[in-house]
Formats: sequence, structure tokens, C-alpha cells
Amino acid sequence: MMYVADLKGPWLDYWVARAEDVPDLKMPAQCEPSLKFSSDPALAQSIITRERIYVGSICDAELGNQSIACIGEANGNRLPATADSYCLGDNDFEAAMRCYVYSKFGPEVA
Repeated sequence: MMYVADLKGPWLDYWVARAEDVPDLKMPAQCEPSLKFSSDPALAQSIITRERIYVGSICDAELGNQSIACIGEANGNRLPATADSYCLGDNDFEAAMRCYVYSKFGPEVA
């Protein structure tokens, strides 16, 4: 079992592909995923737009500069007030794809 908040690189791409119902998936330990949702703007942006994922940035004394994402309507320059959960990431695509996986599977994946 893994926490969505800890997914990075190939594991994050794998779970995004699972959420997208990509056929013939292989686990990252066996094969590097060909679809790199967390680093390819063309792949990530279509999901961000379709799922209405809002991405912003925060600066936290403990975490430093982080991207933050949630699903909901943008409220000017602020995060949506109605969002149930937020996901952090080292960059916008990582945060957005974690948010997408969280919306499909919850806080943990197995």
C-alpha cells in the first residue's frame, strides 16, 4: 500500500494510467511507463482541463516552495473554497496528477 501523497515519477505515472484505464499496464519495477503523465505537459494538461484541476503554488516555512492542486472551480487567484482535498507536489504536474489519482482512488493505492 502506498500513499498518493508519496507517489512520484514512474509510480505516479502508473497510477494515473490506471485511473485512465490504459490497457496492458506493467508495474514500474518491471517496465518504465511509456506514458509520463507527471512530466509530459501534453498528457497532463488534457487531464487537468477535463477534471477541472486547479493548480497554484505555496511557500511554506517547513516544506519550501510547493505546487498545490485540487479539483474545483477557481476563485480568482485563490484555490477553490469548496475543494475537499489538496495535493502537494514538487511541480505543477506532479501535484495535479496526485490530485487526479486521489480523486479516483482515495488517499492510498494498493
